[in-house]
Amino acid sequence: MASLTSMTARATMRRRRLAFGAMVAVLAVGGALALVGTDRGEAARPSSSPPTQTPAAPQPTPSSADLSTQMPRAWLAWITGSLPPGMSAQAAATTALGTTVVVAGDTRWMTASRDANGAVIDRPAPPYEIPIDAFSVDPAAYAPFVAPNVRDEITAALRSGKAVLGASSAKLRHLGVGGSMTFGARTVPVGAVVPDADAGWGEMLVSRAVGRSLGIVDDRYLLAEPSGQMTPSRFDAIMRRLIPDTAIRMVPPGGSTYMRIASGVNPPIVMKQRFGEFTAYPQSADPAYLTVDPSWYDAHIVTRNVPILGSVTCNRRLFPMLTGALTDVQDAGLGNELHVYSGCYAARTVARSPTAPPSQHAYGAAIDINAPENPYGAQPTMDPRIVRIFERWGFLWGGRFLTPDGMHFEYGSGPTAAANGG
Repeated sequence: MASLTSMTARATMRRRRLAFGAMVAVLAVGGALALVGTDRGEAARPSSSPPTQTPAAPQPTPSSADLSTQMPRAWLAWITGSLPPGMSAQAAATTALGTTVVVAGDTRWMTASRDANGAVIDRPAPPYEIPIDAFSVDPAAYAPFVAPNVRDEITAALRSGKAVLGASSAKLRHLGVGGSMTFGARTVPVGAVVPDADAGWGEMLVSRAVGRSLGIVDDRYLLAEPSGQMTPSRFDAIMRRLIPDTAIRMVPPGGSTYMRIASGVNPPIVMKQRFGEFTAYPQSADPAYLTVDPSWYDAHIVTRNVPILGSVTCNRRLFPMLTGALTDVQDAGLGNELHVYSGCYAARTVARSPTAPPSQHAYGAAIDINAPENPYGAQPTMDPRIVRIFERWGFLWGGRFLTPDGMHFEYGSGPTAAANGG
C-alpha cells in the first residue's frame, strides 16, 4: 500500500510538472506574438443583481511595465460601469482628497495606423476593426499623477492634441512618436511613448477634447493625492459620501499593479500580449457581442477534453493551467463539486456593455463553472478549496470581484511554485 501511494504521488507530481512545463513553453513561444483575428461562440448569460463590496482579488503579473518609475502616492477609486456625472467637480471641491483627477475611458475601434513615415502598419479589412482601450484626461489635472521624468512630455503631447502610448501598447502597435492611429474619420498622431504605469495601463491616452471627438465619454476612475495624512477608513468614508449606495473599489497607494478601473485584473494590453490580438466588429443586433476575424479564432481557439468537465472550448494557451488546476481538483477528491461547465470562449464585452473592453472570455482566457449555483452578482457558493487550487495555478476568481461572479475563473498570471510541487 505504501508503495502504491508513493507511485500515485509521483504520477501526480509528473502531471503537474508536465502541465506547468507545457504552459511555460506555450507562453515563451507565443507571449510576444500579436495576431489579428476574431471570436465565435457564446457563454451562458448569468442573471444580474446589484453589486456588493467583496475582498480584493490577488494581483496579476504585469507584462512589460517599467515598475522602477516612481509614481505619486495616489489613492484609487472606481465602480462598476461609469462614475456619476459631475464627479470631477465634486472631487476637486473635496479638500480632504487634495489633488484629484478623474479619468474617462471607453473602447474605441481603430481602422488604421501608420508609422512616422506614413507607411501603413495596421489596416484591417472592413468591417473588421481593432478594439483599443482608450482613456482621456485633463492634461493639467493628470500631470501630478505621473512620474516627474515624463511629466512634461506627457503634458505637452496631450495639450497638442496628440496621443500618449504606454510602452506595451507602442510595442504591440509597432508605433513610436510621429506615428498615428485612425478611428474612422479621426486620426490622432502619437506624441509620446512612456512607461505603462504613466499611461494608466491603457492602450492610448488623449486629452479630454480629443477624447470627446473620439467618443470617449464615460468617467471610469478617480485618483487622489491628499496633502495630509489619509487612512483607508477615511478615504472610504469620503468616497461613500460622494458616491452613496454604490459598491466602490478603493485601493491605497501602491495597492495594485494596475492603478485604474478594474484594478484587480489584467487590462486589455496584457491580454493581447498573452493571448493574441484580434480584429472584430460589434454585432448590429447587440453591440456587446462581437464578430471576430475567423483567422484569429482558428489560430487561437481550440476544443479539448479536460478532467472533470470534458469537452471545453478555450484559447490554446489557457489549457496547460486549466488542465493542471482541474487535475488537482480531481486528485483532491473535489471533482463532484464541479457540476456544470458554463462556457469559456465567448465573443462579447465586459458586462455586455458596448463601450467596455472585450471580456477575458473573448480571448478564450476565462471559464465559467457551476453558473446555476453562482449567478453573477450573487453571494458565491464555490468551494474555497477549489478556489485555492485555481489561484495556485494562476487564475483570478470572480468571487472576489467588485460585483461577485462566483462561477468565473480567468487568467491572472503563471502558476505558483506550490502548484508545481515547489
